[in-house]
Amino acid sequence: MELEINFNETHKAPIGSPRPRFSMRGKYVQTYMPKTYTDHKQFIQKQMPKLMMEGNLIVTLQFLFIPPLSWSNKKRLAMVGQYKRTKPDIDNLIKTVLDAANNHLWQDDNQIVEVKSFKKYGETPKIIMKVEMVE
Repeated sequence: MELEINFNETHKAPIGSPRPRFSMRGKYVQTYMPKTYTDHKQFIQKQMPKLMMEGNLIVTLQFLFIPPLSWSNKKRLAMVGQYKRTKPDIDNLIKTVLDAANNHLWQDDNQIVEVKSFKKYGETPKIIMKVEMVE
């Protein structure tokens, strides 16, 4: 199965999973994730079908980002299809998508036995996700 997750004016590009935040509630420390991250995860999840897949899974994730507007048009065109080496880190991007799919696309991301991923520059920002069931 292959899914394409597209972005809009509100959610402009894929974001990686940030570190949890901490706050004091009386004498207790409470951890939470930033609202921008949880909103982004929900935005991604809404574009996924609710399948609750079972069994072992292989997931391939392609993260596409538009080149910076500060680059010349010539450089921007030349970079489409090239690997992106700048932030966000690929492991944090993967975590965001896998967490968004928990209890939705599959039961838990512990079912994933193999992950393939890369990030490149593209004409439009999107995530292309391929999920295969294996024995």
